[in-house]
Amino acid sequence: MPRAAPTTPSRSAQGPNWPRSTPQPLPAPVRPLCWTCPGTVGARRLARLEAPISARPRRMHSDLDRLINLTGRVAIVTGGSRGLGRAMAIGLAKAGASVVVASRKVDACQEVVDEIVALGGRATAIPVRMQEHEDIEALVATAVARLGRLDIVVNNAATVLDRSLEAMTPEAFTGAFSTNLLGPLLLTKAAAPHLAEHGVGAILNISSIAAVRATPTRYLYPAVKSALLQHTRSLAAHLAPQSIRVNAIMPGTFRTDMVEKAYTEDQLAETAGHTPLGRVAEPTELVGPALFLVSDMSSYVTGAVLTVDGGQTLIA
Repeated sequence: MPRAAPTTPSRSAQGPNWPRSTPQPLPAPVRPLCWTCPGTVGARRLARLEAPISARPRRMHSDLDRLINLTGRVAIVTGGSRGLGRAMAIGLAKAGASVVVASRKVDACQEVVDEIVALGGRATAIPVRMQEHEDIEALVATAVARLGRLDIVVNNAATVLDRSLEAMTPEAFTGAFSTNLLGPLLLTKAAAPHLAEHGVGAILNISSIAAVRATPTRYLYPAVKSALLQHTRSLAAHLAPQSIRVNAIMPGTFRTDMVEKAYTEDQLAETAGHTPLGRVAEPTELVGPALFLVSDMSSYVTGAVLTVDGGQTLIA
């Protein structure tokens, strides 16, 4: 079948005078939708993230400093004259807090105060017996009178006096719970009105991995430390409307003077061998977790229990 003739003559059929169309400019290239392409905001952010720490803007360091900075805040550390309490008291002072070092022996507390002052910090020593309600109320009142306010309470004082079931007496039971549980409860009660004043109140309870491990030869200490965890959760819920956060730490085995008196070097070596990280901790290794839980770095954390044990509770 013959093809129909075209209705529009070809350019060659019309001769050289056929009008040519006006050339149109090419469209501008479309900018790629790439978050990290050169010149984009994303590229600039990525460059900052990939830069060495020393080359990053000072603002990043300033933000971190602000979160961990405790300048202007006042902390009470019970059992603060030795071991974990001493390490935390000095750590809080280095972060800028004014520290009340509290324990039964005021001379031992004063030694820690002198260390803090020598480092350029501010601290005071106040004796306290955690079984005595009057002592606890006096501790809070004196701390506020001397330092002007109260923002942080670290309930670290404890007794490890223990008895087997066969040797248990009502007096031993009452004594252990008075120091390790009733004491922190009464201190929290006395401190709460002051902790609520500035909206940054924080309470840190020092428990133990003994709270979650069965120990056939020890009864009182694990029972009390377990109760302290529930005390932490209940008070966290109760005090949250007042902007007071309550958290706990469960330490594993730390090389404190108390532990070194209770364990031989062979026993400590055996403990280290059963610990996934392969060693016993130093007291200063509790400072970082403690600072996290009492500073603005954990401003949305309450009722939490942080295990600091090198992995001891990961294995039987």
